[in-house]
Amino acid sequence: MNTPELHANTIQRFNGLMQCPETKRHLIAYGWVEGMPAVFAHSAELVEDVMGFVSVHGRAVILVLTGTPSEELQLWHITVPSPIFAKVAPVPVGTTLSELCVRHSENRLTTFRVAFWAHSAGIHQIPLYVSSDNSGSEHPLTPRNR
Repeated sequence: MNTPELHANTIQRFNGLMQCPETKRHLIAYGWVEGMPAVFAHSAELVEDVMGFVSVHGRAVILVLTGTPSEELQLWHITVPSPIFAKVAPVPVGTTLSELCVRHSENRLTTFRVAFWAHSAGIHQIPLYVSSDNSGSEHPLTPRNR
């Protein structure tokens, strides 16, 4: 599923987000740094397949997830596997990104591991909706010319 045809629109949407200085400031608050690799994946892809792409980078990445129920992008910060995290059991073979992300969507930072990693990694969602005023209403953190 990790093909350029499936991700062309997602790449354009993500690049649009990255053109906005407010977006970059927002992402920095959630662990993003300039030059951080982005891995594009569909929610139905298998965790172990996508983490193979993540591993190639040897550093933290932003996972740009598509195929969500709302069809909005989801951004996830994934750290490198590290001995500083408690070693957890690997996710079961056949687990999809959707299943992994649903499990971790309410947590600030949680650990997970795939079988070919010696250590666990941390994952947390980067919200694309932020409070716009004191009333508690939210607005999307997306380019104005969508």
